Amino acid sequence: MQIYLSRLLLMVTRTALRVSGVMFWILVYTAALLSAVSYIPDFMRLVVRRPFRFFYWAPLKTAPHCLMSSTHGQHGYIRIKHSGIRFHYVASGDKGSPLMLLLHGFPENWYSWRYQLDEFCNGYRTVAVDLRGFGSSDAPPDLRDYKIETLLQDVQDLILGLGYTSCVLVGHDWGGTLAWTFSVRYSHMVTRLIVMNAPHPSAFHDYVLLHPSQLFLSRYVFLFQLPILPEILLSMCDFEHIRRPLTDPTLGIQNKEQKLNKEETDAFLYYISQKGALTPPLNYYRNIFGFFPVKAQDVLVPTLLLWGENDAFLEADMVPEMKQYIHAPFQTAIISNASHWVQQDQPQEVNGIMRQFLNCDTDALQWAH
Repeated sequence: MQIYLSRLLLMVTRTALRVSGVMFWILVYTAALLSAVSYIPDFMRLVVRRPFRFFYWAPLKTAPHCLMSSTHGQHGYIRIKHSGIRFHYVASGDKGSPLMLLLHGFPENWYSWRYQLDEFCNGYRTVAVDLRGFGSSDAPPDLRDYKIETLLQDVQDLILGLGYTSCVLVGHDWGGTLAWTFSVRYSHMVTRLIVMNAPHPSAFHDYVLLHPSQLFLSRYVFLFQLPILPEILLSMCDFEHIRRPLTDPTLGIQNKEQKLNKEETDAFLYYISQKGALTPPLNYYRNIFGFFPVKAQDVLVPTLLLWGENDAFLEADMVPEMKQYIHAPFQTAIISNASHWVQQDQPQEVNGIMRQFLNCDTDALQWAH
């Protein structure tokens, strides 16, 4: 009797889990459709403003000079151990110096770290990598190739493949999400963590549930869950909805002296504009709901969080929410008059704060708790 009862309970539990899983994805795709509807006014404005180029897009034929030059460091490739993926990177500084690994976000590549490559080559082996699916790095085609566990394995393999066992880990946007999570799971491989305009995943989960305004700002995450449609929408008007967040006076870089010129903008558009190249970066988002945290994730390494005050995608009010998850020295800095693209927007201020954090003895840093 006990055996049959146990089997019955197990069957009921499995059924409940399957039903809850189905309901979860129904909610996600319902939100995705609602998100698509919310963007209709934006696309209608594009139709009115550029009616003859709305359905036009073409890959950039030649890579801009700044993307290929060795001004900011030497270009290299590394094939990592577990996946066999070949990664492109740009490195500056002496090979015998401690490693600083720089992880970019969407829709960027190594070039977003040009100012940090220039600044930290003195004292660090500074390496800005193109994440898998971006830039010149390999872009495997399957959705499952972009699961969080796979991306974290990439980071581990890159550190080891570059000849190190630990690093100063720096991340922005999606790279920041990877940096947070890697520091939780592989704390022994991170000496210090620096994150820019990327919330700790658990803190974001807490914050967005209580702040509908942030949920609305993040609605593109739901839009990106849909197949094919996001690739089409982002390509329209010659990639207007990729170009605009980088260059728009409200969304893009705020510092007039650092605004992207055409060549610099093309540095971020070149690879993404190629046939089929948008899908791999979007697959990061399409795996995000399989990763969403359900419990606290404690960071145990000294951490610096930098945040552009005028981020149009992530509210600065969530910054204090991070503190509860940091069980180590923790510093935050809100950079005034800076956008989401903070390391490009205010590079001198960002680099100065980073340098001060890196030079400060651990005992002198302020603890989060």
